[in-house]
Amino acid sequence: GSRVINPKTRHPAVAASAAASIEELAPGRTMIGVGTGDSAVDNIGVRPATHTELISYVRTIRELLLQGHSQYNGVSCKQTWFRGPIPIYIAASGPKTLQLAGELADGVVINTGLLPEIIKDSIEQVRIGCDRVNRSIDEIDMWWLPMTNVADNRDKAVDEIAMTLASAGSHLSRFTTTGKHIPAQLMDKVVELGQRYNSDQHNKPDSANRELIKELGLLDYLADRFSIAGTPSDCIGKLEAAIDAGARQFWMNVRFHDKAHFMRDWARDVMPSFR
Repeated sequence: GSRVINPKTRHPAVAASAAASIEELAPGRTMIGVGTGDSAVDNIGVRPATHTELISYVRTIRELLLQGHSQYNGVSCKQTWFRGPIPIYIAASGPKTLQLAGELADGVVINTGLLPEIIKDSIEQVRIGCDRVNRSIDEIDMWWLPMTNVADNRDKAVDEIAMTLASAGSHLSRFTTTGKHIPAQLMDKVVELGQRYNSDQHNKPDSANRELIKELGLLDYLADRFSIAGTPSDCIGKLEAAIDAGARQFWMNVRFHDKAHFMRDWARDVMPSFR
């Protein structure tokens, strides 16, 4: 499925039909990931969706899949050839969106970080949303979003994923810094990262964003917060700490070129510790 689309660049009927097509190919394995919009909206000069718009988008997709018709922005829309539930996941990098996922979504893709205290708070924010609508948090399929790499040493592993660390860091000041666990001594640098982040180079391995976080002195902090990267022992230790804090599922970002090499090393040297 998608990780993730947004209400501004794809009509909900298009999203519903695309998901239905995948569901026909992979029954029971399809999902729809949605968010407010990141580089996709920045690069066409459109503001990200509000939570009100995101709520309307999710409800419209769900109605189209289950009922075949809905209203979106006051206009009737239809999806005529498929009926069935497909789980909808909301991508969240702050407390308000985590709470919204608890209220509305089938699952949540959590991009708040992997430090134990942040994991615990993120779970609590989802729980707050669940409580508002009398849901059990057990109904929410929660996935954490680590920037992942394994190498002979931590510095090499982190350097290869610096562009994705810059992307994660840019979300810390997106919309607001409130409730995002930013250390006071790094607040100004984090805000500057958000202001100077180049969306047209989003997650590119050779992007200027990787040099920006080094210039601002944020590389080590962002690596510690958002990554599972380093030697196999480093990765195993980071995963164990995250699991102890309550994270159970990890949806890894693998943005660098040699993905096959990473997957072989990860499968051989990290995964056996968790079987």
